[in-house]
Amino acid sequence: MAGALVLLLPFLFPSLFTPLSHALPSVFSPDEQLADLWRPLDQQQWKRCARSDSMSSLPEKSQGYIQVFLDGGLNQQRMGICDAVAVAKILNATLIIPHLEVNPVWQDSSTFMDIFDVDHFINVLKDDVSIVKELPDEYFWSTREYYATAIRATRIKTAPVHASANWYTENVLPVLQSYGIAAIAPFSHRLAFDNMPEDIQRLRCKVNFQALVFVPHIRALGDALVSRLRYPLPQVKWMALIT
Repeated sequence: MAGALVLLLPFLFPSLFTPLSHALPSVFSPDEQLADLWRPLDQQQWKRCARSDSMSSLPEKSQGYIQVFLDGGLNQQRMGICDAVAVAKILNATLIIPHLEVNPVWQDSSTFMDIFDVDHFINVLKDDVSIVKELPDEYFWSTREYYATAIRATRIKTAPVHASANWYTENVLPVLQSYGIAAIAPFSHRLAFDNMPEDIQRLRCKVNFQALVFVPHIRALGDALVSRLRYPLPQVKWMALIT
């Protein structure tokens, strides 16, 4: 009952909502103002952080393989993916496609490849970081289960929150050089934003805004939802999303 009353308030007392609708278009705004919802945002002098014209090259030899295990929600995991690429660049390592942990709240067992276009991801970053879908056979043992059963020399579990680039070169690089592989877990928020080389910051942006795209069927669903919001059928006034 309370929810229905909230929805009816704009129609019962339109004058109360008129100032808000002028300031920020909403579903209660007149048709001419609804168009403002879909206009491109003013850039406000912001510039793109990921320049496609920047040159990058891979060293001939990788220092080894980096694994990361990402927990949290999808947005937190997305940030972790950006950080993982950056750490691989800092260490001149080959990144294994990140492992997404099962979220204890949503119980979602989706993998990286279920959500993101992995071939696009690898291709966009091919000149910046070496990325592979799977470990070579000689490292078949390096799994989540392997690290959960005992203390392992190849697992890095002491990475501080917002660690510096120097921390990784001092603590992770020796493991790579000794064993050829380093698994970092936990990894959420384990790379700093401040005092980071500009090329690493730009690489993070490139990962987030260019390399990470959803698989085709997720993009198609998103396009369909936006289309129905922008061009609703005359007889359809509302659309409910249940998550």
